[in-house]
Amino acid sequence: MSCYLRHMKAILEDAGIEPQNKEERKAADLAIRQATNQKKDEKCNIVWKEVKNWIQDEKKKTRLINSLKEWNSQK
Repeated sequence: MSCYLRHMKAILEDAGIEPQNKEERKAADLAIRQATNQKKDEKCNIVWKEVKNWIQDEKKKTRLINSLKEWNSQK
């Protein structure tokens, strides 16, 4: 399970995602990994390191949010 989702509440809220249970958190984690081009079996700390880079870059942050919005609308 993702070690970083708790740090992404604002991003997830911007994307309209509010995971309520383990399955929803896992699905959100996989969507984030896909959006940031991370392998689904990559260790959490490696993924978080890359996601932090995305969050600090406004263009990448916007791409991440838009990707998550699109994913959320297709669920």
